[in-house]
Amino acid sequence: MNLRSAAVTVCGMLLAAAAVLWLFEREISGPWFRLGLQPEITTALERSMDDQKRLARLDPQRRDEYRARFEATQTLLNHLRILEHNRQRITRRWELIVLAAVGGVLAVAGGAHLLRQGRLDVRLERLRLALVALSAGEEDLQIEDRGRDTLGRIAGMIEETSRAMARDRKRLAYLKNLSVWQETARRHAHEMRTPLTAARLELARLQQLLPAEPAEVQEEARQAAASVGEELERLGKFTQQFTSFARLPQPRPAVHDLGPVVEEFVATFAAAWPNLTLCYEPPGRPLPAALDRDMLRQVLVNLCDNSALAIRATGEERGVVTLRPGETATGVVLDVSDNGPGIPPEIRPRVFEPYVTTRRVGEGMGLGLAISKKILLDHGGDLEVLASSGAGTTFRLSVPRPSRPGKEEAA
Repeated sequence: MNLRSAAVTVCGMLLAAAAVLWLFEREISGPWFRLGLQPEITTALERSMDDQKRLARLDPQRRDEYRARFEATQTLLNHLRILEHNRQRITRRWELIVLAAVGGVLAVAGGAHLLRQGRLDVRLERLRLALVALSAGEEDLQIEDRGRDTLGRIAGMIEETSRAMARDRKRLAYLKNLSVWQETARRHAHEMRTPLTAARLELARLQQLLPAEPAEVQEEARQAAASVGEELERLGKFTQQFTSFARLPQPRPAVHDLGPVVEEFVATFAAAWPNLTLCYEPPGRPLPAALDRDMLRQVLVNLCDNSALAIRATGEERGVVTLRPGETATGVVLDVSDNGPGIPPEIRPRVFEPYVTTRRVGEGMGLGLAISKKILLDHGGDLEVLASSGAGTTFRLSVPRPSRPGKEEAA
């Protein structure tokens, strides 16, 4: 608290004390003394004493009673005269008592005010430092202010803003990195396509020349040609994957109820993976979301492909993939869980990077999860590993709610 604030507080307390004393003197202390020391009261008491004397002479049988009354009235009159004589001293002492009481109350109130103001200053300093850190780019700030007042709500807003900025920075960094990989994939696909085409043409011409050779030579040449053709075919698939990764289309979201969309996927692809059983857990309520159904289906196919290959690698005959739609405070989510071996810890932090894979050479290029994450980021959502252990892996797909209410398209 600054000096100006402290001076204003002290002045306010002094004015309050002066006002209390003035009101006490005007409305309580003064009228009380004036009421007890009125000349009319003294005169009335003296007349009462005279009356008691007169009655005692006129009625001797009740003389003792009148005498007792006389003495009581005389005692009261003496008290009033003593009070009149000590009026200033009694008033001053009473005012000092009141002043001490008022001062004590003001001291307690002032101490409480200063303590509260000091706490407010500490909280404001925390907010200032948090804002400085936020402007410097720090992420996931923890102010640790859980007050329910305005400052507490502001602290919560700053923390939420820092988390949102952290998410946006990570999203932008991932998309920037992914765009570099996409450009690289596009160039590789472009450079590979021409020699692939030439190799296929040369292989076809070689196969046309085989009938002119002896039978043994023909058979050996056919086997060699078939082997070369298989390798070229595999290389062609890789080139196609490069091309697909480099030319991911932008999603065209529409409003759908996520539950029926997932239920339709489970029904359509129930037999697509011989070693997988797809299970659907309905949410029990509508979950409207803004999503591109075809691209979401592509993400689910990629996740199920990975689960099928991972479960096959463990030697298990059959695995289970469970799809659970739900919602959080920020949007609509879909948890996809399997009972596979989980993601190895050494690659878990990089699992969404292009070309990161646990498959053997020739079984895949590690683009499925990178493509899936970009699809959901382009939706305004995300794809993350919610949990992974030896008992399985759970991916969480998040998609935004509709920006404005609209009629849902048929699932």
